[in-house]
Amino acid sequence: MGFESRKFIDLIQTVTSRWADWEPPTAINVGDYGLIDKDTGEFEWEGNLYTTKNTIGIDMTDEALRPVETEGEDKYIAKSWGAIAKKVDTAAEAEVPGIVSVALKVHFQFNCKKRAAALVMYKPRYITLPKDERIAKLLKSKHNVFEGKYIVTEVICCAEYVMYMSSTIPETFSVSLQATGPIALAVNAGGAASFTWSSEISHGTYSEGSESIAKYMPLYRLKKPRPSFWRLLDERGEEQIDHSIEKWEDVDPPWNPLDEEGEEEEEICDVGMNGEFDFLNDGYPDDNDDL
Repeated sequence: MGFESRKFIDLIQTVTSRWADWEPPTAINVGDYGLIDKDTGEFEWEGNLYTTKNTIGIDMTDEALRPVETEGEDKYIAKSWGAIAKKVDTAAEAEVPGIVSVALKVHFQFNCKKRAAALVMYKPRYITLPKDERIAKLLKSKHNVFEGKYIVTEVICCAEYVMYMSSTIPETFSVSLQATGPIALAVNAGGAASFTWSSEISHGTYSEGSESIAKYMPLYRLKKPRPSFWRLLDERGEEQIDHSIEKWEDVDPPWNPLDEEGEEEEEICDVGMNGEFDFLNDGYPDDNDDL
C-alpha cells in the first residue's frame, strides 16, 4: 500500500477535523505554519509564529501569548466510520498488586470491507494557541509570509499512543496498556511506573509508542484565516469583519476522495450526444439532471 499514511490521515481527519501525525515522535508544535504534502498527507513545516521576527512590537515571549496546556481525560479514542470500540476498560485491577496492572484496554471491531482507522492515547494533554488578537495582527503584518499557509492551533500530546488501520476484510483488534508499578504514582510523581502496549493484530497496519518521558504528538489541528482576512482595508470599505482565531477555518484535505489503497479516485465523465463531457449522475433525477 503506497499511500497508507495519506489514507490513515484522511480517515481520522474526516471524523475529527484534526490531522493525524503519521510519525508522532516527530515534533509538531503549536504556532507551526506550513502546508500539507498532497501525496503523503504529512505536515510540511515552514516555520513557527513564536520564532518569526516582527516589526510591530509584538513580544511573543509575553506569557499571555504562550501556548496554553491543559490536562485531558484518562483516554482519547478517535475512530473512523467502520470502526467500533466494543469494550473500553481503564485502570483495571492488577493480578499482582503494585507490580503489573492494566491501565487501559480497548477492543475494536471492523465490520465492513473498507479500511477504517483508530487512534488511542493515554492521559492526553491539550496544547492550544491563545485567543489573543495580537496573533492575528502578527499574521497580517507579514502577509507575504503567512498568506496561504496553515497554522497549527492545537496539538494533543501524550506519552503512550496506538495507531491502527484495518485491512479490507472484517476483523477485530485488541490492545492493552500494561503498567509495571503503581499507576497513580506514575501519573502524579512522573515515571514511577513504566508502560508497555500489548496487542492482538490480525491484518492491519499498526504503530505504537510508550515512553514515560516522551511527548508524542499524534494529533493536531490546522486552521487558516478566511480569505477576507488578507484583503486590504480599502478593498472592503468600512465593513467590520470578525477575524479572531475562533473564526478561522479548518483546513480540508488537498486531495480528491481516496480509494482503499489511499490513491485518489478519478472523476468519471461521460461523452454526451453533442460531444461534450458530462459528469455521470447517480441515476436519480434531480434539479440538475436533464429530463
